Amino acid sequence: MENLTVWCELPTKIGTFRMYDTGDENIRLVSFGEINEFTNQVPLVRIHSSCIASEIFNALDCDCSDQVMESMRLIFQEGGGIIIHLHQEGRGFGLSKKIAAVRMMQMENLDTVEAFDALNLEHDVRDYEKATDLLLKLGINQVRLITNNPLKMKHVENGGIKIVETINTYTNVREENVDYLWSKNRKLNHNIPLEDDSEKIYFHNEGLPFGFLSNFSRHPVFCKGKIWNTVEHYYQAQKFEDLKIQEEIRVAKTPMLAKQIAHRNMELIKKDWSSIKDAVMYDGLYAKFSQHPDIYQQLKETGKRILCEHSPDDSYWGNGGDGTGRNVLGNLLMKIREE
Repeated sequence: MENLTVWCELPTKIGTFRMYDTGDENIRLVSFGEINEFTNQVPLVRIHSSCIASEIFNALDCDCSDQVMESMRLIFQEGGGIIIHLHQEGRGFGLSKKIAAVRMMQMENLDTVEAFDALNLEHDVRDYEKATDLLLKLGINQVRLITNNPLKMKHVENGGIKIVETINTYTNVREENVDYLWSKNRKLNHNIPLEDDSEKIYFHNEGLPFGFLSNFSRHPVFCKGKIWNTVEHYYQAQKFEDLKIQEEIRVAKTPMLAKQIAHRNMELIKKDWSSIKDAVMYDGLYAKFSQHPDIYQQLKETGKRILCEHSPDDSYWGNGGDGTGRNVLGNLLMKIREE
């Protein structure tokens, strides 16, 4: 615990985090924001077990690396949070057993549960005691936990941490991992958001499937005589008459930072913003797809399928996470596709 005074900056493509020395090589602590600020709060927390294959070598047949990146995005968007990274491969059995299980899956066409059964292994023996002990030492006894795994939730609560809210992570579903993901849901009771409805396309942010539909996708647009790094930059800047604020937003390094700058200046927002914001968004989207033929073609290839921004935090532009939102962004994209 005493080593938590030693940290370094961790610059990433999402934002600059902090990495702390825990004094234990098998437990890594990363935060966005000063760690002591989370004492007696209910921070956003990801407790994550290591996966050398995907996190270092970019293997495509699981979702571990995707979950880390999605957790970092959620924490950055929140403005603060913690990731505890535990060195426990193969659901707690180690790398050797993991390699044996994956080999069996590949050679004998077994799913992950069948492979563990064939090796006479329990399905998950991971231990989260070090993570919960660390949180308690930090003065944190309540969290909003980022996970799709009910067993992890049980372990965390048994460790003395109250889970106030559970936040799912959305993974990149690909040919190499789709069967694995479904088997985790169906046989291990995970809650990975997977969609059976072939008539709908769900998108969320640039790092996930159909990420080119997101306002955060790195496709610059030329609007009002200026180049904006993303549609989000353009949209947030148009909230203000003040040209200095507009320019501060325009040059922001990331779309999330652009959004945060806008939120800091909400008292200066245009009085008629609520009546014009849909039109502003439409102009930005139209510029994006008319100025980038590659993603315009991808938009066309979605055919007649419903486009839906799957965002649990947004019931206006998105679907609210449960389908009750207005999905205005999805509707505008479909309008542009038709036109």
